Amino acid sequence: MAHFLRKLVAATASAGCLALGTVVAGGGPAVAATTPANPFPTHVTYRTGVMPSASAATRDAAVKKQYDAWKSAYLVHGCASNEYYVSTKGDGDAPNNGPVSEGQGYGMNIVPLMAGYDANAKAEFDGMWQLVKDHEDQYGLMQWQLDGSTCKYADSGTPDSATDGDLDIGYGLVLADKQWGGYTSDAKAWLGRIYAHDVAADGHLKCEDDGPSTDTRPSDMMLDHLRAFAAYDTAHDWNKVVTRTEAIVNEFTGTYSATKGLLSDFVVNADTTSPKPAPANYQESQPDNIVGYNSIRVPWHMGTDALLNGTTTAATAYSDAKKWSACAKSVSGSDPKKVYPHLNLNCTVYSTSDQAEEAGDSVGPAAMAAGDQAWTDTIWNQLATNPFGDGYFGETIKTLVYIVMAGDYWNPATTTAPANDFSVAVSPASGTAAPGGSATATVNTAVTSGSAQTVTLSATGAPTGVTISFNPASVTAGGSTTMTATVATGTAAGTYPLSVLGTAASGSHTVAYTLTVTSTSGGCTAAQLLGNAGFENGATIAPWTQSSTLGFAPINNDTADEPAHSGSWDAWTNGDGKADTDTVAQTVTIPAACTATLSYWLHVDTTENTTTATPDTFKVQLLDQAGTVLTTLATYSNLSHNTGYTQHSHDVTAYAGQTLTVRFTGTETDANGGTTSFVLDDTALQTR
Repeated sequence: MAHFLRKLVAATASAGCLALGTVVAGGGPAVAATTPANPFPTHVTYRTGVMPSASAATRDAAVKKQYDAWKSAYLVHGCASNEYYVSTKGDGDAPNNGPVSEGQGYGMNIVPLMAGYDANAKAEFDGMWQLVKDHEDQYGLMQWQLDGSTCKYADSGTPDSATDGDLDIGYGLVLADKQWGGYTSDAKAWLGRIYAHDVAADGHLKCEDDGPSTDTRPSDMMLDHLRAFAAYDTAHDWNKVVTRTEAIVNEFTGTYSATKGLLSDFVVNADTTSPKPAPANYQESQPDNIVGYNSIRVPWHMGTDALLNGTTTAATAYSDAKKWSACAKSVSGSDPKKVYPHLNLNCTVYSTSDQAEEAGDSVGPAAMAAGDQAWTDTIWNQLATNPFGDGYFGETIKTLVYIVMAGDYWNPATTTAPANDFSVAVSPASGTAAPGGSATATVNTAVTSGSAQTVTLSATGAPTGVTISFNPASVTAGGSTTMTATVATGTAAGTYPLSVLGTAASGSHTVAYTLTVTSTSGGCTAAQLLGNAGFENGATIAPWTQSSTLGFAPINNDTADEPAHSGSWDAWTNGDGKADTDTVAQTVTIPAACTATLSYWLHVDTTENTTTATPDTFKVQLLDQAGTVLTTLATYSNLSHNTGYTQHSHDVTAYAGQTLTVRFTGTETDANGGTTSFVLDDTALQTR
């Protein structure tokens, strides 16, 4: 790949601005909503410009494909078990492909915008934020570069931050708060630290928190971010920062690139009304007095501000985006691949010795804002390629540009944080009990928007002689409780519809539950319902069924490796050292007048080297006749390993009167390099 490595060459951070990379990490609020308020795709109507000619469905599909590729290639679970980072592989921006704050911020923007498509988005975002918190500098902002092997600060001198990473991390927190809720305190504290340490007295953006107050870097001029901060964080004068940033753009381009709108990689005299290009060898020697790998991002930022905020509010960004788009189109002959990373301020090519996809890709939002349909379509079509084999930097910028150009880049400044709300569900949805007996069900709650709140459970509709209780009586949304319907002697037989009610500060929600009280006549004949309960019928496994994604037979007699609890046959799931899902299942009918208990013996051994992660699991579930999971009775994992067999049992009386399937499912991801065996034997479903 012909791509200049954006390396820091200044001896100390106080001499000027830093070049940045990528990290993503795990932790964060445990009680925010998991359902996004603005799920992808959002199909935003921008305030100016054109959209690519491709249909919305085509655009969304392209974004999903790019996101999947980006996530697979660059999102890494590390440095700690509760952290994620984006590898800088392919660019050398940090030792051992480690993270940098620039990329950390990119990731914290991308993932909230893809929530709704990515079911794990919140957990991944929390991991990114946790890494930031675990690697703060003296001012409470993220250390700009970390070693991918040690996860320690990788630059010389006192750890410091970089403004673009700080701004993107702050914007990510605002996005997350609007998307899921629960991040307000963290977001406002972070923005306060940016304002205190990255903003100079006159309002212009410094290059890093411990740097001088005389320079700035145009690639940090994310005006859409600054406007969002102004709407979100009224404790600080972000409008002052917007005004001074726009003034520098106008003052600089008016003198050095009036008709082309180009800005050099670094600008000095930023604290005066006469900002000028930095010396050629000021910081990164690309050279720094022209457009380089920093300022190629300016048309992306200016175009995005114009699209989101319109031609009046974002007049400066709109004007600059149009000029930059026209320059790139002209100098490249309308070929995005020939938008070279290094341009003179008069829009002539400085060098053709290196090329990068991000140089052309970044022009996309500017072309849209300029209203140039043909140029927009040409750049959109290039996004589907990686003509120069770019790594982290180009592919990550492309992912963000893709989201903007697809029309899925929503504005948190015009989006309110989701109100607190929750849901209630009951499993199973019906139960049967005889007079003198009881039926149980699990009531699950979940946060559907905003933050978690206390939910108090109750029930209505119970007939005379039936008492409904909950243990516990209240839960924090996201938790569960056990509901017990106790039927007194003499209660009339019949089917009774009940309403289970969850009440919280935000309001109430109900879910239906049906209780059947059986007649006292007839009783129950005690029996063990499972056939071939100990698997000792050998290769004739009926009435069990089994499956394995790797084609193995879980029911076997390989007792030399995994001894049975008794006899010589058992059901051995997983343990293959490969990603695999194995199942063993049997369908039974539990008589209506019976109490019932499911029991089994389970042995777990593992080579997984972790005390926290659970890449391998074993679930015990009941399914209805349609194959829908009624309840998960238990989940075991590699952390459940033991030296022998342990017997487990579950009361399944609530399912009396039903035909259901008892299913045991072992799942191995092979994510951590180890393997886990879950060995099942001597099952029983006993009625009384």
